[in-house]
Amino acid sequence: MSDPNIGQERPSSDFAVSSRKIVAEGKDVQVKEFLLGPGEEVPWHHHTEVFDVFYCLEGRLHVQCAEVWSGEARATVELGVGQSLKLEPGTAHRPFNPSARERCRFLLVQGIGEYDWIRYEPRTRSD
Repeated sequence: MSDPNIGQERPSSDFAVSSRKIVAEGKDVQVKEFLLGPGEEVPWHHHTEVFDVFYCLEGRLHVQCAEVWSGEARATVELGVGQSLKLEPGTAHRPFNPSARERCRFLLVQGIGEYDWIRYEPRTRSD
């Protein structure tokens, strides 16, 4: 029997983007397709148990990262079509589309474990 949620929009109560669809969903793994319009982002957050794999389908996806417990910033990763990035649990991240004109579409594979979405406030440097 097919799942009526597959391919349907599933907005988040934590943020808004142009589109967020469920592609596949199981007990321990979920796959979503995101569409970020120009300048859109998924706000800083992290997960306790699940990893994230970002796979760029269209445009350019940027993922800014930081280590949750130390606050240490990591380099922002830029993904082009066909490129992917895996982030382990405990890595704060902010996927975003910096383009002023182009959209960005990507798959997000999340697993294995119980899903959570925990807002993260990046540390700012004091000079």
